[in-house]
Amino acid sequence: MKKILSITFIAFMIASCSPVRHAIHLEMRYPSKSGIELTGKNIAVVHLENDNPLGNVLGEGIADGLAYALENDYGTGEGSVGIYRMRVTRGGDYRSKDTLMNLLIDTGSDVVFLLDTLATGEMTMGGPSAVASPSSADSSYLSSGTLPFKMGLYCFDAMNKDEKVYTFTGSSTAVPFAYSDGRQDSETIRKRAEESLVELGFEAGNTISSNFKSQWKYEQYSVVYFETQPWYKAMEYADRYAWKDAMDIWLELLDTNDRLKRSCAAYNLALASYMLGDYDLASKWLDRSDKDNKLPMSDTLRKRIEGRK
Repeated sequence: MKKILSITFIAFMIASCSPVRHAIHLEMRYPSKSGIELTGKNIAVVHLENDNPLGNVLGEGIADGLAYALENDYGTGEGSVGIYRMRVTRGGDYRSKDTLMNLLIDTGSDVVFLLDTLATGEMTMGGPSAVASPSSADSSYLSSGTLPFKMGLYCFDAMNKDEKVYTFTGSSTAVPFAYSDGRQDSETIRKRAEESLVELGFEAGNTISSNFKSQWKYEQYSVVYFETQPWYKAMEYADRYAWKDAMDIWLELLDTNDRLKRSCAAYNLALASYMLGDYDLASKWLDRSDKDNKLPMSDTLRKRIEGRK
């Protein structure tokens, strides 16, 4: 959830003792395009290695770039996504649920991404071309080439009740490069170009991460209040995202024989539970609100709650 963008006050009943709807516009976090929810979970990235040195170097870069991007998106801090390398063994089924579950145990994570060994084609290099504005004599010429590759990425989330292995495949072409003064032999140029594959892989990992980054949507939510001090105070807490403090007040306001006020307090408790990520509790509070006096915005909130389960 991101900052409040605007606040409006809307009376949805006319009588002077009727409740008022306080509309808040928020930017809410939703699962990634892949459908994988990573918020609040421990993540590990494992990349497989074999006897293909070019594929290993490029794969290492992809794993690093993917982990770095996920750390930034989910705010877990540098180094919070574990990165591991593993040597392939003959006959190993690395896309199977059993293998991925074992990796979860070994890494102590909730979600594991396993990058399979990369299948690479032939790396070709072109001749050096003069750089228009070189920073030094050693970088006055640039040689670039191509390296086609195919990749497979498998993901398993131990907290997903479906216990599904997500499989992502794709192919692309890396563009290895090497700077020189124009006098190096082809073997030296090729070696430098191979070293650039780590950087290129890192960029590719960042690109791949877009499938797993959070999506954000602007939405309007309503807090209901009456024009008395306890209701005002709870609304102020809600404006500051202090949902637990607001809930303490709304719980006290449930102690009334006024069915409308009870319904409004229960509705607000449903909203607060939703904001705190307790969707089952949110449903229970909304059921209680509807039982006393169903509010106009109840169906909208219920749809959002069910969409998060």
